[in-house]
Amino acid sequence: MSKPSSRGGLMRSHFSWAWLRSALTVLIALFSAIPAAAEKGKLAERLTPQVMAAVYPAGADRLGPEEGAPPAIPVYKGDKVVAYVFSTLDIIAAPGYSSTPFDVIGGIDLSGHITGAKVVFHAEPHILHDPLREKELDTFLGRQAGRALRGGTDPLPPDYVADSTVSARAMRTALLATAALVLRSRLSRNARGTAATAAAPAADPDAFQMKSVDDMLADGWLVKRRITSGDVAKALADKGQSNAKLEWPLGNDNDLYIEFVTALATPTAIGGNLVGVVTLEDYKSQLPPGTQAIYVAANGPYNFFGTNYTDASRGNRFDRLRVIQDGKTFTFRQADYTYAVPAMGQELAGLFALRPNSGFDPAKPWRVEILVNGAGSVSIPFGIDYKLPDLSKPAAASASATAAATSAPAPEVVLPDNELDLDLPPPVPAWVEAWRDAKANVAILAALLSVLTLIFAFQARLARFRLAHRWVRNGFLSIILVWLGWTAGAQLSIVHVINYVTAPFHRFDIGFYLAEPLIVIIAAYTLVSVLLIGRGVFCGWLCPFGALQELLGQVSRALGIPQWNPPAALEKRLWMGKYIAAAAVLILAVMAVDPSGATLEVEPFKTAITAKFTRAWPYVIYAGALLTIGLFSERAYCRFLCPLGGVLATLDRLHVLNLLKRRPECGSPCRLCERACPVRAILPTGKIVTSECFQCLDCQVEYFDEKRCPPLVRAVKLRGDSRPAAVVVKNG
Repeated sequence: MSKPSSRGGLMRSHFSWAWLRSALTVLIALFSAIPAAAEKGKLAERLTPQVMAAVYPAGADRLGPEEGAPPAIPVYKGDKVVAYVFSTLDIIAAPGYSSTPFDVIGGIDLSGHITGAKVVFHAEPHILHDPLREKELDTFLGRQAGRALRGGTDPLPPDYVADSTVSARAMRTALLATAALVLRSRLSRNARGTAATAAAPAADPDAFQMKSVDDMLADGWLVKRRITSGDVAKALADKGQSNAKLEWPLGNDNDLYIEFVTALATPTAIGGNLVGVVTLEDYKSQLPPGTQAIYVAANGPYNFFGTNYTDASRGNRFDRLRVIQDGKTFTFRQADYTYAVPAMGQELAGLFALRPNSGFDPAKPWRVEILVNGAGSVSIPFGIDYKLPDLSKPAAASASATAAATSAPAPEVVLPDNELDLDLPPPVPAWVEAWRDAKANVAILAALLSVLTLIFAFQARLARFRLAHRWVRNGFLSIILVWLGWTAGAQLSIVHVINYVTAPFHRFDIGFYLAEPLIVIIAAYTLVSVLLIGRGVFCGWLCPFGALQELLGQVSRALGIPQWNPPAALEKRLWMGKYIAAAAVLILAVMAVDPSGATLEVEPFKTAITAKFTRAWPYVIYAGALLTIGLFSERAYCRFLCPLGGVLATLDRLHVLNLLKRRPECGSPCRLCERACPVRAILPTGKIVTSECFQCLDCQVEYFDEKRCPPLVRAVKLRGDSRPAAVVVKNG
C-alpha cells in the first residue's frame, strides 16, 4: 500500500475538521433554543389566560390570591370557592426522567376531580423541542380533566406520549399527588357535605409545604447530633471500659465518629420533604394502615446499619439502632428497613417501620439511640430526643405571607352534597405500571438478546460461512433499527448514563431505575457484555442509530460512493473526540452547569430514532449531516463523536475475554483482516483495538476463509486437500 502524500493528508485533515466545525455550528443553533430552568413561586404570573383555559376550562368569575400551605389559588364562582389551582413545582418539585423538576399547573375542584392540567416547563430529554411529543403531552395532561382522585381511571395511557412514558407517568403522578395535598389541606377529613374548614389542623399529617433542611432543623421537624471520637472515648471511660475494643476504632478526639439525623417520616409534611411526596406515598401504600416510619440518616466512619441485619442466624436484627418511648424499647429487623436516599449529604439513610401493633405512639416524645458496640458486652448508647412538632408552622421565608393570609377572612368553601372521601389510595408505582404494560416488548427483547448471546457463543462457527454471517448480521441490525429503535423507541443514550449516575443525588429510589423496562434490560446486558467482551456488543449490534449508519453505509458502497478514512495518525486523534464529548457532557450534567440538557443534543439519537426525524429543522439537519458523513466514512459518528461510545470505550479496557482469534502471521506479513475491518480497529501489527472494535466479525470471516486467508491457503496447498487446516492461533 502506498503512503499517502502530505497534500492528501492535509486535504483529509481539512475535510475532517470542516465537518466538525459544521457540526458545532448546528449545535450552537440547537442550544440557543433551550429554555432556562423554571422558577418556583409567583404562580399567578405563570397562570396566563392560555394556561388558565387549559387548567379550568369551565371559566372562573375571579381568582383569589395565592395562599395557604401548600400554596394554591382559589377559583371563585360568585362569592364561593369552587376549585383550587396549583403548581407541582411549587409544592413537591417532582422531577421526571430529567433530574430537573417540571412544572405542571393543574386544578382540583371540591368534589375531588381534576379540572385540567398543562405543563408550562420541563427539561425532559425525549420531549424537549419535539413538537409531536409536546403536543401529545398537552393532550395527555388535558385529558386528565374530569378524573377523580379516588377510583379514577386513565383516560389515556402514559404511552400515548410516544417513547416518553416515564415522563408522562411522572407528570400524571405528580399532578394527582399534588392535587390531593391541596384538597386535603383545605378540607377537614370529617367534612360530610355541610361542614368545611379553610385550613388543615395544626398537626394534620397530610398538610404539606416545601421546606429546606435548615428550616426543618430550625423548626424541630428534623433533629441532629454529632459524635466525635473524643465523645466515645469519654463515654467508655465513664463506664470504666477505656480499653474496650470497638467494632470501629477511634480516631483523634476531634475526628467525626458519626453524625446522625432523625425524624418521624410518616406525616407527609416531614416525609415528603425528606424522600419526596410520591416516593413517600408509594412507601406507605406497601405497609399496613397505622404503620409509623422513622427516618434515620448518618455520615461518618461508624456505620449505624451494622452487619447483623443481613445475617439470618442472628435474627436479621439491626444491633446498632433502637427507639425508646415510655420505657419501652423498639428494635428493627431487615424486613422493617427500606432504603432512602439521604436528604442532606449523609452517606446512609433508611426508613424504619413500626407496625400498628408495636405500641409506638407518634404523638408522644421518643428517642433514637445509636449503639457503639465493642467486644463482649460493651455497648454505649448515644441518643437524640424527638417530639412531633407543630406541622402548621410556616417556613421562615413565607411567614409574613402566611400571617397576612391568616389575618384575612377565609374564603367560603362549599362542599358538594355527596360524601367526600379524602382517604385517597396512593398511585400505582410508575415502574410497576411500566413493567405491566411492557410484557410483550420485554418478551421480544429477551428473545433478541438470547439470539445475540448465541451469535457470540457460536461466532466461530458463524464466521466460517460468509453469506450466512452477512444475512444474520444485516437481519439482526434491521430488527434492531425497525423494532427496537423506531417501534419500541429503546435507544440507549448518554442521557440514561447520566440519569443512572446522578439519580441517587436527586432523591430517586430503585423505582426510578426500573421505570423503563426495555432500557433497564439493555443497560444491564450492555454493562455485563462490555465487561466480558467489550463495547462492540452494544455499539455493533444493539444500537439502533449504529445499525442505521451501518445499513446506510452498505447501501452507499453498493452504489459505488467513494469511501474515505483518515490517515492513521489523524484517526487516532479523531478517536479522542468521543472521549472529549463524553467528558464534557458528564461533567456539565453532574455539576448542574447545563440543567436543561442542551449538551445532550450532541447525540442525534432522539431525532433519528425516537422522534423519527419529526423535530425542528436544526435537529433534523444535524442528524442528517452525521448520517450523510457516514455514507463516505463508515460509522464516522460512532468512531469520532459519540459520548456514549466514549463511556463504553473507557469501560472496554476492563473486559476479561478476547473472543476474536488471531494468528502469528496477522499483521506481518498478512494484513487481510486489517483491510477488511470497516472501522479501522486493527493496527498494522495485527492487534485488534477492542475499544474501537464493533464486533462485526468481518475479520473473523476472513480469518476462517480457506480461500482468502494466506496461512490457511498455504496450509491447504501443502496438504493437497480441502480438509480444514490446523494452524496456530492466538487471541487478538
